[in-house]
Amino acid sequence: MTVRYQGGSARLYAKDVEKPVADVRYQMMLTQATKFTRMKWWGDFSSGKELKTLGEFIIEFDDGTRGEIVVFASGAASNKNSRFQYSFNGRGRLGGGSFRSHGKTAEE
Repeated sequence: MTVRYQGGSARLYAKDVEKPVADVRYQMMLTQATKFTRMKWWGDFSSGKELKTLGEFIIEFDDGTRGEIVVFASGAASNKNSRFQYSFNGRGRLGGGSFRSHGKTAEE
């Protein structure tokens, strides 16, 4: 099994309404699917904005790839960098394409 590491910028969307929630910086690990196992992906991200609710979201990475994730808190913001820390587990495959709201900022 091969593990690949990836990091960069992404945008988090509310799952049901495809509304931008936050711009994030992430680090992620992926395993490739084999004959016996599915592809798995998981990681951490930080955001300058505190998420009001945790749970299911859509994440769209800077290369246009997107997927469904389950988010849970992994640390409070420190005074030093005032960024909130979260962890996520990917669900299903990572795909391409973009949302209808692509191009909007997380504050809109």
